[in-house]
Amino acid sequence: MHTQLVINSLSGETRIAVLEKSRLSELFIERKTGSSMSGSVYKGKVEKIVPGMQAAFVDIGTGKSGFLSAEDVYEESLSELFLEEEEDAPRPSRKNRQPIQDVLREGQEVMVQAVKEPTGTKGPKLTCRVGLPGKYLVLLPTADAVSVSRKITDARQRKRFSEMMEKRPRNMGFILRTACGKAEEGDIRAEMKSLAAKWRRIRKKYESPGPPRRLYEEAGVSVRVVRDVMGNGLKKITVDSRKTHAEISRYFSDGIGRGNFRVDLYDGSEPIFERYGIESQIEKMCRRKAWMKSGGYLVIDEAEGLTVIDVNSGRLVGEEAHEQTILKTNREAAVEAARQIRLRNLVGIIVIDFIDMRSQKSRRKIESLFSEEMKKDKARSTIQRISAFGVVQLTRRRVRESVLSDLTETCDVCGGSGRVKSVHTVCYEILRDLDRRADDPGVEELTVCADGAVIAKLREIEGKSVRRIQRERGVGIRFRETGDSPEKFSVAERRTS
Repeated sequence: MHTQLVINSLSGETRIAVLEKSRLSELFIERKTGSSMSGSVYKGKVEKIVPGMQAAFVDIGTGKSGFLSAEDVYEESLSELFLEEEEDAPRPSRKNRQPIQDVLREGQEVMVQAVKEPTGTKGPKLTCRVGLPGKYLVLLPTADAVSVSRKITDARQRKRFSEMMEKRPRNMGFILRTACGKAEEGDIRAEMKSLAAKWRRIRKKYESPGPPRRLYEEAGVSVRVVRDVMGNGLKKITVDSRKTHAEISRYFSDGIGRGNFRVDLYDGSEPIFERYGIESQIEKMCRRKAWMKSGGYLVIDEAEGLTVIDVNSGRLVGEEAHEQTILKTNREAAVEAARQIRLRNLVGIIVIDFIDMRSQKSRRKIESLFSEEMKKDKARSTIQRISAFGVVQLTRRRVRESVLSDLTETCDVCGGSGRVKSVHTVCYEILRDLDRRADDPGVEELTVCADGAVIAKLREIEGKSVRRIQRERGVGIRFRETGDSPEKFSVAERRTS
């Protein structure tokens, strides 16, 4: 797969677009106001242990305590941060574990690594098993085990890597990443020594006295993304910032990993995201509907922990047999749904409602195609078999918030529901409020402040009711247009002196 990175960097924001065949497949955003914590290593102090949750809260010196679950305390557990990338890494054992209150105590110092960013009021998720990523390897300094990326399928290569790692530093474990498949043995050994030296420096900082603090900061978003996609067909990086260009070039200054791609500095007058057609793709990504070439479309409704994707045939009509038309739409939808899941970074439970297919053979084709497309995704997911009704359910692991949470915020008017009250509904709310207030004998005049469309509709459909209130209660009613949304209105009272 031909992959290209386009990086737009301003003084306070970096945006990285991952393009596959010129189409946006992933978007990463990092801002100075919310810099990434994921991957950084901290000296922490246990603040509180909660036996009922089998978890602890750890002060890491950032102002917001991190969350450490029991399964991330034990030595046999591996860092989730890297398991999602290299799926062949060994899974943590759940046997013979002691309760967390028997392993940790309040006030105890611990070395931890952030594996998930803070979200909302929640602090970062932490693990005691540190993983230090390189271009080819991930060092697991307290796990004496070696794993090879599942994407390296050649049996002879896997055997060669296993034999090579027999000479690794004592009591240290490693994950060989996908990029190892095209690496020289000398480069891998050089990185092994470099990562081991980095770990010794971190350990020395941890052992020196001092309060909770950061011991090691993971590389910036540009380097992280380059490092993570370089084994997946990366051919070219184009960046519009000299500083970011220098940062990437400096990281690869030893020549390791640079043989397969080049880094270009963009100096065109047109903004780089406009030049590559990315800005328009981002704008479309924020919409509820995602159109497909055939004329069909997906409707994507995102809630907390649950996303529903509904497939619609749209403008696609039956030139072919009905079943073939449905299969054609569902095939395109399977590819686009997998792309949208990666692009929007949808997490939690995801339900995809394909157009109902009568043929079991057709359902299996869609199931197989969707599963194959999801293999492009680094995030770990579990996909259920397609149901007789054409519904696919999957869970996708959360490492960072969805892209929409970076690009958008909850609407003040609808509160995130995506719907607002109709003009008719607001009109009758105003009438009920007028009727209630006019009952007060001290009220002389009421002034309704509302959107012009609401006032016009109120006069049109309920002018008689307004005049009745004025006549029967002896209260004057005036209207004043505002620039607020149609949902917002207020009623001001003028009382008798």
